[in-house]
Amino acid sequence: MQEKITKLLEEYKISFGELAEALGISKQTLTKKVTGNMDWTYPEMTKLMEIFHIVDPQEFFFG
Repeated sequence: MQEKITKLLEEYKISFGELAEALGISKQTLTKKVTGNMDWTYPEMTKLMEIFHIVDPQEFFFG
């Protein structure tokens, strides 16, 4: 997940802090989610799909 998010942040020119703010969470919480130490909520997954135009959430989140 960490590599996927890093790639998307670079591609969309969004900072880690901006992504955390857009998701309504702290950078610390985002780090935990990206590293797999905390699960994503459904609203967060939906927002990520909107921000990064993710077509296949099953593959992105669970593949």
